[in-house]
Amino acid sequence: MFREFLNWWFGQLADLLPPQLRRAAPTAEDATVIAPIGDDMTAVVATLRRAGKETPLGKFALGAPELADLPLSPGKPAVLRLGEADVLAKTVAMPLAAERGLDQALVFEMDRETPFKPEDLYWNHRVEATDRLNGRLLVRLVPAPKARFAGLLEGLGEAGITPVRGEIAEGPDAGFWLPLNGERAASNHRRRPLLKPLAIACALLAVATVVVPFVRQSLTMARLESQLAAGREAAAEAERLRHDIARLAGSADLIQKERDKVGQPLAVLAAATRVLPDDSYLTELQLQQRKLTISGRSAGAAKLIGAMAADNEFHNPTFAAPVTRIEALKQEIFTIVTEVSP
Repeated sequence: MFREFLNWWFGQLADLLPPQLRRAAPTAEDATVIAPIGDDMTAVVATLRRAGKETPLGKFALGAPELADLPLSPGKPAVLRLGEADVLAKTVAMPLAAERGLDQALVFEMDRETPFKPEDLYWNHRVEATDRLNGRLLVRLVPAPKARFAGLLEGLGEAGITPVRGEIAEGPDAGFWLPLNGERAASNHRRRPLLKPLAIACALLAVATVVVPFVRQSLTMARLESQLAAGREAAAEAERLRHDIARLAGSADLIQKERDKVGQPLAVLAAATRVLPDDSYLTELQLQQRKLTISGRSAGAAKLIGAMAADNEFHNPTFAAPVTRIEALKQEIFTIVTEVSP
């Protein structure tokens, strides 16, 4: 009874999956797979399916003693492998209002959609599409006549083998499965309104249990990575500023050192302007390696040497060339060389 409930419950969960994923559940689980041979189904081929791989167990005739000794997988179900010709699959349109009680609605439609009564069929279904605009469901109905498998199931039952479902192995419905306990279509519709929401809730809780920690971890890592990136950017900017400051400080020191070597031109010019009398003016000034050379005109060039020597800014002033007097202008042309204080 518990196994039947689990099979039904997993079937309900499979109904919630998209069609492309729903086909594979639960037909990939471990099981003993029984494949009938021929239309008369008087012999079978048995395989053991584990982790998606099948190991042949042999070919057996119904009623053969060897069939009773078949090594069934402990705790795993036995299933029938059906072919495309074993089922009568079709797509039917149902009103959207039948979505909640789809099993029961299909039971009422079974004798109209198939030449059989519901109690004479093994069947299952899946929703192919939901057209809410036009208010209808497209449902893939997959029935199989019980009479076709009566002898096979009886022979397997005598050997102690009771398949719980039939799995379609080929055709457009490959991977689909049919419950063989004969109760799903007749009674499961009474439990579906209650159990389907529970199954959905269980599935959502299971997904949330697995996904939420990863989502939270991902969000935390993204936040930390953003903070680290901001910190790295600030650190890089600070490092660039330090390099710029060091470079500029070095440049300023170099400029100051060079200025100290050659002297301050503006300061020297200011000092020369302060020392020279009003009747003197310069025509040329040259400052090189703290050596100042000035040329110009003055009413009395000789007194310029004394004035510059008395000033702390200049040292050892001398005439660099003979003084030339211009009588017409009553002025003397001079060239003086002196050292400039650091």
